[in-house]
Amino acid sequence: MRSRILWVDDEIEHLEPQVLHLTQKGFEVLTSRHPSETLELLRQQPIDLLIVDEHMPGMDGIELARQVKRQHPHLPIVMVTKDEDEKLMEAAVGTDIADFLIKPIKPQQLLSTCKRLLIGESLLQRQASIDYQREFRRLSTQIAFGPSLEEWWQVYKDLVHWDMALEKTDMTELREILEGQKAEANLMFGRFFTSNYMEWVNSNQRPTLSPDVLPKFFLPYVGARKNEPTVLLLVDGMRYDQWKILEALCAPSYHTMEEHLFFSILPTATQYARNSLFSGLFPLEIAQRFPRYWADDDEEGGKNLFEEEFFKDLLHRYKMPVKVGYVKVLRPEEGKALVQQLPQLLKQNDIVLLIFNFLDLMAHTRVQMNVLKELAANDTALRATTRAWLETSTFYQVLRLLPQYVSQVFITTDHGFVQVRRAVRVLGDRETTTNLRYKQGRNLSYDKSEKGVFHIRKPEEALLPRATASSTYLFALEDHFLVYPTNYNEYVRLYRDSYQHGGISLEEIIVPFVRLEVKR
Repeated sequence: MRSRILWVDDEIEHLEPQVLHLTQKGFEVLTSRHPSETLELLRQQPIDLLIVDEHMPGMDGIELARQVKRQHPHLPIVMVTKDEDEKLMEAAVGTDIADFLIKPIKPQQLLSTCKRLLIGESLLQRQASIDYQREFRRLSTQIAFGPSLEEWWQVYKDLVHWDMALEKTDMTELREILEGQKAEANLMFGRFFTSNYMEWVNSNQRPTLSPDVLPKFFLPYVGARKNEPTVLLLVDGMRYDQWKILEALCAPSYHTMEEHLFFSILPTATQYARNSLFSGLFPLEIAQRFPRYWADDDEEGGKNLFEEEFFKDLLHRYKMPVKVGYVKVLRPEEGKALVQQLPQLLKQNDIVLLIFNFLDLMAHTRVQMNVLKELAANDTALRATTRAWLETSTFYQVLRLLPQYVSQVFITTDHGFVQVRRAVRVLGDRETTTNLRYKQGRNLSYDKSEKGVFHIRKPEEALLPRATASSTYLFALEDHFLVYPTNYNEYVRLYRDSYQHGGISLEEIIVPFVRLEVKR
């Protein structure tokens, strides 16, 4: 079906060549001389694009655009004008004008504008599918031959890019091919990560891991800008693709100046990864340095109650005597309180740490709530839900307020999460942890023919604490999840396709740390 354009100009007869040009290019073009006639035509039939002349007797183009937008808020409008007057441009932008054409109208400029507004999305989709097909072989070869450390970060970025690009298309076969490529990448990444992790945690020559993040990317900026605090926002359980959604929302107010990827430590669970990030230590080192503060998996009570103390100890070790403001937002009322106290918090402290827990909570709650199962049925739906939450969240409200007080903002997370599909039967005693992506406990065992499990038999070699003298750790790889034999089928049914974290996958392990600069 051809796109229909309505062109409004009191001297439309002078524009016959342009109208003919659009018709020859496959568009249906209706014309109108008067604003009142235009409004009537819009009531009578569907129009895909409205082209309006700025100067018309009776009602000018701006006023006509305002009236049209009241009845047809999603109809794109192009304004034709003789000059580029700044006040006119501002008034037009305020009326949600999609584009401008300056007289004399050049046919190619006219065609380009109409194509962009009417079929631009389909052109982008078509080009995305062409570009991915070109990239597929290169990416597959790179994955198959085992990327290096830095190459893995780029491979994951590329996979996320194509996942988000192709989700906008109706190319089902291409999306299925990409899903297969992501699965292959996770298989190879699991082998790479498990082959190197034990060596990394015991070496200074390693990629950036959770304990390295703040000393490397954050502390060097503390106090660097006169008369303003250094602000870090941590979103619990934020994957790289969710950061890219947030980045787009930040674009009107912030430039992304630095985007680093780092590896979360094991387990990719809040108790371990976030405590490690704030303390600059591995879990075993935290347990040894702070025996009163560390809680093992089998102990009652909160596991992240002393993050502020851990961070202040990190500052002490780096000889940084600065004041710290720390706020954790778990509930809506805490978010409202934060917005109220934000000016004082920023005024009274050198560093402000703000922790937001919603994304991780959303992933966990999905299992119990049928509505969330629908809203986050797959990665595409998950990203849409993430965007919907961000746009109305306290987190985003704080991001919009911060430019009044600071010139830069840091954002990071502790771990990501992955959608699980394949169950692995494991055995353990009563004290074994309940997490579906990792287990800690005594007498842990599993079917050795299963390739989706990484077993750490000597936790101290991975700088992990033991709950008991004989405790070991199991980690699920790729999209596997660990299930006990008791009520096995029921648990598999309940948790298959849910989002979980604690194990080893690209989505859980590779996470972002970014520095944003406020636009002035």
